[in-house]
This record gives sequence, C-alpha cells and structure tokens, in this order.
Amino acid sequence: MAEIALTQAGAALGSTLLPNGLSILGQTISGAAIGRFAGSLAGRAIDASLAPPLEGPRVKSLHVMESREGAGLPTVYGRYRVGGQVIWASRFREKREERSGGKGGPRYTEYSYTVSFAVALCEGPITRVDRIWANNEPLALNDVTWRLYQGHEDQVPDPLIEAIEGSGQAPAYRGVAYIVFEDLPLEAFGNRLPQLSFEVVRAGEGHVSTLRDVVRGVNIIPASGEFVYGTQVVRERRFPGIERALNMNNGDGRSDFSVSVDQLKADLPRVSTAALTVAWFGTDTRAGVCQLKPGVETYERGTVPYAWQVDGIVRGAAHLISKDENGNAVYGGTPADTCVLEGIAALHAAGIAVTLSPFILMDSAGFPWRGRITAEADGTSAARAEIEALVGLDGGFGFRHFILHHARLAQRAAEQGTPIESFLLGSELVGLTRVRDNQGRFPFVEALVDLAQEVREIVGPAVKISYAADWTEYGAYVPQDGSSDVLFPLDALWASPHIDFVGVDWYPPAGDWRDGDGHLDAIAGYQDADDAAYLVANMAGGEGYDWYYANTSDRDNQVRTPIIDTGYGEHWVFRPKDLIGWWQNAHFERPDGARAPVSTAWVPASKPVRLIEIGFPAVDRGGNGPNVFYDPKSSESAFPPYSHGQRDDLYQRRALEAALGFWQAQGCVEQALVWAWDGRPFPYWPNLTPIWSDGPNWQYGHWLNGRTGLISLDEIVEDLARRAGVSVDTSALAGFVDGYALEGVSDLRTALAPLEAAFAIQAIERDGILTFRQGRTRLQILDLSEVVEGSLQFERQLLDKRPGRLVVTYINGEGGYDASTAEARSDKGDRDYTIRLSLPVVLGGARARDLAGRLLSEALLSENGQVSLGPAGLKCEPGDRLQIDGVVWSIDTVRDVGLRRDVGFVPMRGGDILRAVEPPSGGESAQVRAEPEMVVIDAVPGEGPFVGVTARPWGRRIRVFAGPDVSNLSERAVFDAPIAMGQLVAPLQGGPIGRWDKANDLVVEVPGADLSSVTRLAALAGANRMFVEGHDRWELIAFSHAELIGENVWRLSDLLRGQSGTRSLVAMPGARVVLADSRLQQVVLEDQEVGLNLTWRANDAAPFVFTYEARGNLPLPVAHVRRDRNKISWTRRGRDVSDNWLLPDAVNTGNYLIEWLDGDTILQASETQQAHIPIQNGANGVRIAQRGADGRIGPWVSISLNAP
Repeated sequence: MAEIALTQAGAALGSTLLPNGLSILGQTISGAAIGRFAGSLAGRAIDASLAPPLEGPRVKSLHVMESREGAGLPTVYGRYRVGGQVIWASRFREKREERSGGKGGPRYTEYSYTVSFAVALCEGPITRVDRIWANNEPLALNDVTWRLYQGHEDQVPDPLIEAIEGSGQAPAYRGVAYIVFEDLPLEAFGNRLPQLSFEVVRAGEGHVSTLRDVVRGVNIIPASGEFVYGTQVVRERRFPGIERALNMNNGDGRSDFSVSVDQLKADLPRVSTAALTVAWFGTDTRAGVCQLKPGVETYERGTVPYAWQVDGIVRGAAHLISKDENGNAVYGGTPADTCVLEGIAALHAAGIAVTLSPFILMDSAGFPWRGRITAEADGTSAARAEIEALVGLDGGFGFRHFILHHARLAQRAAEQGTPIESFLLGSELVGLTRVRDNQGRFPFVEALVDLAQEVREIVGPAVKISYAADWTEYGAYVPQDGSSDVLFPLDALWASPHIDFVGVDWYPPAGDWRDGDGHLDAIAGYQDADDAAYLVANMAGGEGYDWYYANTSDRDNQVRTPIIDTGYGEHWVFRPKDLIGWWQNAHFERPDGARAPVSTAWVPASKPVRLIEIGFPAVDRGGNGPNVFYDPKSSESAFPPYSHGQRDDLYQRRALEAALGFWQAQGCVEQALVWAWDGRPFPYWPNLTPIWSDGPNWQYGHWLNGRTGLISLDEIVEDLARRAGVSVDTSALAGFVDGYALEGVSDLRTALAPLEAAFAIQAIERDGILTFRQGRTRLQILDLSEVVEGSLQFERQLLDKRPGRLVVTYINGEGGYDASTAEARSDKGDRDYTIRLSLPVVLGGARARDLAGRLLSEALLSENGQVSLGPAGLKCEPGDRLQIDGVVWSIDTVRDVGLRRDVGFVPMRGGDILRAVEPPSGGESAQVRAEPEMVVIDAVPGEGPFVGVTARPWGRRIRVFAGPDVSNLSERAVFDAPIAMGQLVAPLQGGPIGRWDKANDLVVEVPGADLSSVTRLAALAGANRMFVEGHDRWELIAFSHAELIGENVWRLSDLLRGQSGTRSLVAMPGARVVLADSRLQQVVLEDQEVGLNLTWRANDAAPFVFTYEARGNLPLPVAHVRRDRNKISWTRRGRDVSDNWLLPDAVNTGNYLIEWLDGDTILQASETQQAHIPIQNGANGVRIAQRGADGRIGPWVSISLNAP
C-alpha cells in the first residue's frame, strides 16, 4: 500500500515544484505526473521490502491424483477438472481362475485384481461429477460401481468404508466432496491403480442462483428422436454382432435420457413437473391436405432390444422424414411408444409429475411453425370442410387420431403404475382456432371441445386436461377483415367441464431495448436490457400492455400507440399481455363493435392458469422477442428485434428470474414450465454434431442445459469474501465464469486477482463495504461551470517501452482442461516486449483471444487526467463514467478537499463482459458392448466344433458356455478378440474339388477384415481360408487373391474348394462367412456330448441350442465313380495323414453301401467291401457311400445308368 500512498504524495510534491510541468518531445508532462511516477517507484520499493509481490493463482495442473498427508483441497467454482487425493483404500482383492485346455490339455491359472478406494475431490458442496478420466482416457462409468458424496455438512459415512473399517470407525468427510469406487477392476490399467481425474460441476449458491429456486417446471424436448426418451440403451444392429448405440452418447454408459434427468435434478432441484413433448409430423400448412404422421429417420434400421413402433405402425410404413443436402434427416424420428413409456416412468421415479404434450413438427417446405396450418378461405363452408378433413376420425392420419393415440399411451402408462398428471390437446394452433365457417362458428375449437371429452373417457378423471394456446391466441380475437368484431374463440374450450386449467405458451415482449443512451427506456432511467427493475416492469407493462407499434416504421422510431379501449374502458381486452385482466373478468364479445349483453361461457377466475411454455433465448436483448428462435433450416429463424445476435446466457438467466418470480406471485398462475430442458445430456449435446445436427442452435436458443449449472462472477466474489470475512456489494457485477479453482488457502486479494483481470472489475470501499463495479456504470457529464479553474489536466505517463505482445495462459475447457495460451499483438508496441499472464480460469479459445486483446489494449493506454469539482462533484464515485467534451472516461480515484472533490480519471477499459460460456468438449461416449454373435461350425475333423464370437464394440473378454440346459452351463472357451464374420454379397455356385476354381469368385462383406493376396503355395499350406455356410452345411474354401471393391466388400478369387474334407456347395447372398484364422477356437467336447442338443451362450447373450454331430469325422464320399460295361467302380477316399502312404482306417471300415434306384425308388440295397459291383438289372441309377467305424454313413455319390 506504500506505493499508492507515495504515488499521491509524489503527485502533490510534483505539482508544487513543477507547476508548469516539462516539455519533452513536444508533449507537456505535468509536474504532478512526474511526481506520481517518482512516488510510485519509491512506494513499490517499500512494498517489496515489507511484503512479497502480489501474484494471483497461476495455471497449474489440478487433475493429478495424489495421496499426500496434509495436502489441501481445491475450492472449485463452475466446471473444473481435478485429480483429488486418495483418502481411503481397501486391500487389493485377488481373483483366481483355473482353466483347462480340454481333453489332456494343459491347465493354467489366471489372476485378476480389484480394489475399492475413495478420492477427495474438492471442498463441498458440489452439484455433480459429469465425467471421469482414467490415465487421461474417458472412463466408461457403466462398467464401474461408484458413489458421489457432494460434500454437505450432514452427509453420512459410506457403507462400504464402514463395513471394512468397522461400525463407527468410518469418517463422513463432511464438507468434502468425495467419490467412492467399489471393486474397480484393474486389469485394463496394468493391475495398478489408474491416474483418475474428475470433471466437477459446482453451481452458484449466491443471490443470482435464484434460478435454481424459481424453476419448478420444464418442457422436455427435443420431441423427436426415435428412442430419445428411452431408458433402455437401444442399439442399431448394422451387421451380425456389430451394433451402434442410438440413445447412449455419453460417458456414463447409460441412456442419454437417464443421464439428462439426473442432470436436471442436480441443476434444478426444485423441478417437480415436466411436459414431455412427443412429435408427429405435419405434411402441409394447408389444413385440407395436411396429414399428421409418425416419422422415422430411415427405413433401413434394425434395432435391439426392441424395434421402433408407434401406434402399431412399423418402421417401413411410417413417414420418412426429409433429408438435408448431406442426406441426413432434418429431424429425429417420432419417439417410439415404448421409449415414451420409459421416459414417463423415469420422470415418475425422479419425483417429477408428467404432462404429456403431443407436438406437431412441420416436415414441409421451409419447416414452418405449426401455427401456420390454416384453412384457405376463412368464413366459408369450405373452411369447415378443410378443418374437418384435418381433424378426421380416430384412425388414419388426422388430428383426432394423433391426440387419441397419445391419450391411449397415457392410459398404458397408468396401467404400468406411472400415471401422468396432465394431458395437452396440442399447442399453438392459432391458424386453426381462429378459422370461422360461413355461420361465424369456429370448427376447430368445436373439435377441441369434443376431443376433451373423448380424452377424458380414455384417461379418466384423475388426469387434468387442457390445450396450450399461443400467447396471442388465448384471449380476444380482432379479425382484420374490416369488421369491428371482437371475439373470444377459445372461451368455449376454457369453459368445458373436461378442461381443468387454461394453458398458455407465454412469449410476449419483455423489453424494447436499443443501442445507446437516447432510446426511450434508457431515458426512463433503466440501466440495461437485463436490469431487474426493467424486466419486472415489462411483465405486465410495456409493449402489448401499455402500447403497441402500428408498423415497422413506428417500431424503428419508437412511435408508441397507447392501448386504450375508448368504447367500454375494458383495456385488458386489447392487451395480449394482460393475462390477469383476462382471467378475472367476464368476456363480452362485440359483433360489429357493439358489446353483447351476455358474456361468453367463461366464468371469471374459474380455473387456474398454467404457463405451459415460458422462456427466453440466450442472446442479447432476448426479451425484445422471446418467441423467436435461431434455426438456419427454418423459414421462421430470426433473432429478436435490435439484437446483435451475440450469445448472452446472463440475460436469459436474469429474464427468467424476473419472469418466473413475477408470475409465481400471481394468484391466477399455478404452474410455469420453462422452455426448455433437453433430454440429451450436456455437454455431449450440443457438441456431438455428427450425431445431433441441431447442436449449433444451442448457442442462441432457449435451452437451460449447460446454463443452469453455471456460476456467475458475483457468486464467486461473494463466496470468496464470505470466506475472508469481508462485507461486499457485488450487485453491479455481471458475467459468467466457465470455471475457476483455488488450490489450498489463499488471501482474498490473491484470489480475486485473476477475476479482476478477466472481467475488468474495480473495487472501492464505501461505508465499510467493499463495493465492486464493472462495465456499464452511471454516466456523469462534466459541467464545465463546476470545474475549479485550471484544474482540468490531461497527463501522459512516462513509458520507456510499450508491449507489442501479450500472452495469456488459461485452462482450456474445449480441450480437456489442459493449459493453453492465447496471445494478442500490436504494431503500436515493441515486438520484443511481451507481457505474460497466468489465469487459472476456464475459458474457450475465442474468449481467451478476446481477453488477450483487451488486456493488451489496456496495457497500451498511457493517458489519464484529473479535475477538481465543486459541490456538484460529490455525486462522482470511482467506477462511474465521466464524459468530457464527448469523450467518455472512467473515474479512477476521488479525494475530498473541503467542499472540493478531486477526481482522477483513466481511459475506459474496453472489451465485452463474459456474459456466456462455452460448453466443454463433448468427449468420447462410453462403449455399450454389442450383444455377441456366436457361430458354431461343425464341418472339419476334430474332437469338437470350431467356435467364434464377434461383437463391435468389443468388450474386454467374452466367455462361451455350453451344457445340457441353461441352468447347467460350463465355460468352454474364452475370446480376447472378435472373429472376422460377414456375409455373401453375390451367389456362390458349386465348383471343382482338388483343383483351382477359376470360374467362381467369392464376393463377401466382412466388416473389419484385413485380407490380402497370397501365393498359391501359401494357400495350399493353409493361408487364406474361409468357411461359407450353405443350406445345411459349411464349406471351407481357400483363396489366393483378395481385392477390396467397396467398403468392407472383398472379391476373393483363385479358389480351392472343399478343403479339409468339406464338399462344394451352392450359397445365396446373405449366407454367413467366417475367416478361418487363429481367432477361431476348436472346443473339445466329451464323447457323450456328441449328438446331444447342447445349449450354448456367449456371456449374457441369448442362449441357443446346437447339436454337434462331428460331421468332419464322417467317411469321405467315394471318388471317380464310373460305369464300365456291366459294372460300376469307384475309388476309396480317406483322411490325409502325412508320411503315411496307406489310408488310415480310424474312420472308414472299408465297407460300402450300395443302393440301386429307379428314379427316387430304391430297388435294392447291399453292402460290400469291394470297390466295384455288377450292374443290377432294371435300375436306372445307383448311389454309393462309405460306412464309418462308428457305423455312421458318409455322403452319397450318385451316377445315372441310362444309356448316353
């Protein structure tokens, strides 16, 4: 502090000794400036001698796991990656498995190890842990048993630790966030404890965190996605054993919806109700031709454990959703009925009441809003006909069937023990509800009234029913047809005995903010678009309440027309934002402008209101148009009026707090559901754009995911000050922090240093309270009449060098939380002079570059000034903006001297406040193991079948079991790698045995195979062999030439057929093929198991029955059968035994069976040991087979006896 004191003293001394300053290089340097510079140098020397130089926390790796006694724990804010400290561990558990190689084979023993341990992460409480890395690779949490303790002061000991250490001997680690792993398998980590790190999320707990308190209901989207709400992981089976998880794209290994619901409960713990949106697709905006259909993304998809089906419609009969220019579906498909039921059950289990919301997405030109569906000729009988065509009957693809199907789905949910709380008859169909027929009636409203009764009959009295009207639709309708009519089309629906509440999607304007200080709302005294007072004033005031814009020109020029009912004084009739006035008054229609003597069927205040949707886009000035959204593919895409299209998460949060706080205080509103929470988990969505093409829309959209878990700057400063015991006022601070961490104990000044640099904040002391200022502050315009004569001075600092480069080291949230650098350069400085800053703040790359540019610009500023003001200057405070001759400065210091206030000012600090954060990198999804596909081949000689298993993704190890039944299985083989299995692509014809087949090619699709050509000699020696499955047997074929002709498609040629005693066969496309390499294993069976129906199973896959008949051990077919005058002769065949010129007799007995044929009729059968026999008279054919030593008969070989 000596530097500050001596700087001021030096300035005073310099003014006395050099009142006129010095002229250097044409610039006048004041005596005060020279004195201030000298004083600062002296003060800095004193400071350095009394205390170490101030240095804030530096960027260092906090994600290295340790186990050090006395080590401190970090304090985490926002989202940060930490390693933590191992605070407890069990002994290693050894598992021993003995294996046998089969009959007479060697026995061997395998060992595996597990360990249980606990890791302290940081000070608590935290919100959740999103991701875990092991040895810097994502850890698949579906394979791990783990428990998180958030660090609350009332947490209890972990039961595992207590079970091992003894009752009462396990600490609860209160106030410490820690995680317990139970029996973590160590095989994948080299049988040692892996280096773990954790992505910790800690949401704010200060006054800005009221969003966590006021959000009590949400809409769950995206409404589309074939299995998006499923809790079972649904896998697309692309090939036998090759699967891809469709609704598991996260590191947990659970379904996306399961993870998202957990995040919802963690980020917004007070949410107790949710509207589950389920979309069908509208095909046209013309009501008369529009159909509403469930849609699919592709017809070519097979899934397990269940297939897509909606309302009994299978995939091939559904609406095929349109494709974009890249061939991808523009929407996800309609959620399958099964997955909707699973989603309802998941929300029910989480303690969230479900509103089922049937939703219409338009799959037509421009992808418009559903509110565009309308009839072509309002006020005609044709209009009624169009509406009736759209509504249709219960069946087909009309609106009635669309609604009633979902009602029946709700009924099924109730039968399963998970009833919904309420049901919506659609939403925002303003283009239909305001269509009149030739008698002035509203046919679609009449249909809604009828549907309410039909739905009631299905779902019963316990479910509440309503319709979600657009905010422009729920109340009065003034047709723009030249009449003076004032109508209330939906009152008949609201008054229906089957309607339980008034549903409204609430998106009216919540502001009209413009650039500069000269627009009407700034002149009125409001500070900014997200000024809390401004937002609240616009809930029941402002545009749509007090006034409206008659046209675009009026809007641009802020020419506001008051909303006044000059005829009857019922101003609320014409105010779309006056929901309270509409609710508490009787409604009188005005045909031709004359007020009807009798009110509509609506009874004032008779039913509660639910704001089914309420929300704001995360874009600057989002309240100027909360109803618009950014989606480049849609014709409706737009930013709010006068928005710059800049991300602004802070505005969204403050607007929601104001809106929800206002409406929850109104007696007429019983629920308000925020739009929207996505059923896909953050940050995988929105980052995984190859999977979800709508990810970029998150930047500016209404989504809460990834924003509710944020921590704001004022929350961090408040918490740091609380820990230091300092009273602070942070109400003027704005901005979000991606993540920030302090390692161990730190003083407040050190802890705040990185935040001061990153967010351009200032601190001043006022009445014993440390007050923080930032960004847009009060503007003071200097009145020259108040200036003490001669006191206005501008000074240029003495700078011997200016930096030409500034480098910021930061934590890169987009790159796994590693340290990264961002730099800025300027040609106004010395390129060899570099300033380096280390900020342990999590930032995205773009934000870091912006920050470096702002800090370099500030470092280059050299001019400041001072002025002495009369009593009027007492209103000036540090942090205020001061305008002098049109130039705006920032007041840096004030000093009162009697009735005079001396004010020091510096250039305004540039740059935007970090009002939004970047999502962390999406990371890798956990692998969901495919269900193994097993093949058992009975074709070649041996003591058992050849067995192989394939699965992609592949698990660590797959075990094969077999036995007489499913309850008596024993392990027969263990596979550490998948076999190469595929299918025929083109037909395979029969071919010659014993010579090269040049006429046939083997065209196969084998995913993941790496084939290559070999010499014929290598093929003869056993290389390049493939099993091909025929109708009832397998053939083993060798090939010497392999050519890749497509993705995973090979043409194999130069074939050697019928290897290892197999016979040439004919096979059709789709037949299985298996590469015969070392990954196939021959499973040795006991003698008594040959010929038995054995049950086989790979891991936990579905079992199947296979009978091994030892076909490879059957006698071979005879060869060279020929007719020679009056006899038939042949040549015996036997198994090849090397170094033995004689054929072995282990299989063949030397006996041959002879059958004489007349067509298919057997005339005579005999047995002989001779390799020839006389021709039997009357026969026109004969067939011969060898009999084996075990009595089994080999394949028959036939020859015709008809004369040539």
